[in-house]
Amino acid sequence: MVRRAVSVAAVVATVVLIGGWLAVYSGLLGGPTPSPALSQGPPSSPSSASRPPIASQTPSTPSPIATPIDTNIHANAVVVPIRSADLAMSISGVVSTVYVHPNDQVIGGALLLKLDQTKYLSDIQVASAAVDQAQAAVDNATLAVEQLPADATTDQVNAAQAALRLANANLELAHQQSSAAQAALRQTELRSPIAGTVASIDVTTGEQVNAGQTIASVGDFTTWLVETTDVSELDVVRVAVGDRATITFTALPGVEETGVVDSIEPRGTDNNGEINFAVTIQPDTYLPQLRWNMSATVSIVPTS
Repeated sequence: MVRRAVSVAAVVATVVLIGGWLAVYSGLLGGPTPSPALSQGPPSSPSSASRPPIASQTPSTPSPIATPIDTNIHANAVVVPIRSADLAMSISGVVSTVYVHPNDQVIGGALLLKLDQTKYLSDIQVASAAVDQAQAAVDNATLAVEQLPADATTDQVNAAQAALRLANANLELAHQQSSAAQAALRQTELRSPIAGTVASIDVTTGEQVNAGQTIASVGDFTTWLVETTDVSELDVVRVAVGDRATITFTALPGVEETGVVDSIEPRGTDNNGEINFAVTIQPDTYLPQLRWNMSATVSIVPTS
């Protein structure tokens, strides 16, 4: 009886040792195996179990849009009339009469002002008297030749004919002096070379003016043009008459006009070492709000 009890105790001890050894060994191998209930989480529905796993999606970055290259020619410009003239006297003098005012309409050849003509009228009188005297001398010399007697000697004939030639030469000189006096008188008058509007008249009666001094301007405002001020020599070679352009005006915000290249200046202007060319653009429509020398910008679409 005692021997059986000892055997049972030995078996129990052996089982305990084996269990402990297995527990330690399983820990060394990676710990206890989790139960299916803990690893699976909450039960899923039958429909979700049959669906394939959804892959995570990373937001895509949009491709950049290429900016088109601007090949237009951009320039500053001013508004000018289709025809214009800055006027000056060719001689100096004192203004005697002014016939027009700013904004007056004039025709081609209209008299705008004149200088004091006293001296020039006197010169004309002297020249006219000289013509009369020379003409009388010619008449006398002609009569002398006609009245030569039939028996006149060769010397008498030659002398009479020489006197007539001299009289004719003096008459021609007197006519030239008279024409010069008339031309000088015309130089005291300032006339408009074109039909248009008087933009400015900068002198008054009694004022002294100098030859070459701009004292008046006239413009034809029936059509406006836009003239560039800084198209470089590198850009002007790409511009051709007929090219299209857009125009904006500093004084008219929000207004954009279209036009066409009308002309290109053949000779450039040296601006501190840079050669610029004036390109003239004619707008497609007439804008009555425009004024002479208003500032503008243009964008020309070159054909080449």
